[in-house]
Amino acid sequence: LVMQASSYSYTRRGSVVSQNSKSPEPRVEYPPSPISSEDKPSSRISEAIQLLKDRCAFKLEKPWNPVKLLPGEYEELWQRLGKEDQELLSYVEDKVSIDYDPERLELVIRMPSDVHECLGGLIELDILNQLDVIANGNSAAATLARNIHPIRSTSIFLEDGARHDPDIQFRYRGAKYSSLVIEIAYTQSGKKLERLADHYILESSGSISTVVGISLDYRGTSKATLSMWYPRYGVDELGQYLASNEILKRQEFRTANGTPVMDQSLRLPLKHFHPLSEPLPPEDGDPEIVIPYERLAEYLKEAEEEARSTQQGTSKVMQVGMRKRKREETPPEILDPIHERRFTQAELKADDMTEKQDEDWTPR
Repeated sequence: LVMQASSYSYTRRGSVVSQNSKSPEPRVEYPPSPISSEDKPSSRISEAIQLLKDRCAFKLEKPWNPVKLLPGEYEELWQRLGKEDQELLSYVEDKVSIDYDPERLELVIRMPSDVHECLGGLIELDILNQLDVIANGNSAAATLARNIHPIRSTSIFLEDGARHDPDIQFRYRGAKYSSLVIEIAYTQSGKKLERLADHYILESSGSISTVVGISLDYRGTSKATLSMWYPRYGVDELGQYLASNEILKRQEFRTANGTPVMDQSLRLPLKHFHPLSEPLPPEDGDPEIVIPYERLAEYLKEAEEEARSTQQGTSKVMQVGMRKRKREETPPEILDPIHERRFTQAELKADDMTEKQDEDWTPR
């Protein structure tokens, strides 16, 4: 079964200026005028803009790059970009993953590594393949599986105004939030993963029903761990509450010496992919997406090898004397309809004159 692409699309938001806004008119250069203190961006906004520029130029060295923004400065950041640098704004909205937490007043610009990207792609493909198998039928489980789609790093906007761009996510067709979110981070970001999981679950009112965190050791070992959170509902002295519940806490799927952990698996119940986590009919059983830890370790090894190959892999070498001829940058002039009609008439008139001259010509 080949899964059809969703008939609707998801767009990044978070900026005041739309990506679909028209390109600005050519600027007319005037002598510079003094800038009032009100028009000067704060040092925090300037720092955020510089981080975004460095991210676009692939100059950031850390996977998580935070900057503090005071209330109102997050909105002002996007306004500034919309007024002063449409090209940077368009690139950021299309290519750059960011997080904004209005409670902590923190903007994070992500710089995912090749390992992150490749590992995320392999895990996403595995889940998709298993969904394809379940979707092959007429049961309620098959119908559910056919309506689950990956949307990778599409922005998630939570109830408190926060924005997150996760590494992997799966969303049920028509749902407001993704049911499954997977984040990949290095171990120094472990606390960030815990905060992210809590934030995802609480500020989606439990609609994000499964958060998986994959932590990779940055200290020179091969250790890699897995954590997972579900919503937890309970009652205390103040009444009913919703909290996040860490059901897997940093379980190793690859040891420090690089050995895959055997006989354990990451299990994702299919019913949790439904936005309301509705139970399936008894006759459908309780189907799961299952990824053995050994396979996760193999995916990580493959991702690491792919990352190394970008630096040391084979590639074509040009022959001595061959040159690279770039295409001309200047696009052909595009005439508006009125000028195009006049140009066509002038061409026809010139052709008529040429034909008349040819008729009057006599050989010597």
